[in-house]
Amino acid sequence: MSNSEFVQQWVKAYNDKDFDRFASMNTDDVVYTIAALGHAFTGREAFLQHIREYADGVPDRRFILDQVIVDGDLIAVEYRFEGTSSGKVAGLPPAGTVLKTSFCSVLRLRDGRIAVQTDYLGG
Repeated sequence: MSNSEFVQQWVKAYNDKDFDRFASMNTDDVVYTIAALGHAFTGREAFLQHIREYADGVPDRRFILDQVIVDGDLIAVEYRFEGTSSGKVAGLPPAGTVLKTSFCSVLRLRDGRIAVQTDYLGG
């Protein structure tokens, strides 16, 4: 599978709420950072716990893929995140609030899996 196809599968796993498949696309020692929100996790299980928590907070959430740029094992992914807050997660808006933001994820692959993911958050 090409790295562009990998990203398509990554988005599909997220949107399908297939957390096991989504997690399997990461190395055991994946490093995830989103500095704008103060999040940093090391390890697949810690990252998966974060994803599950936010899935509870925004149960109808989805990624909308805009652009993928591939340079070897380095991938930049521009996408939008949309969904409605459940009000269940601290730091997220009250229940019923529609959330829309743009992201750029920089993914570094190792052996066909994400070893490092750094997310940049837009408006």
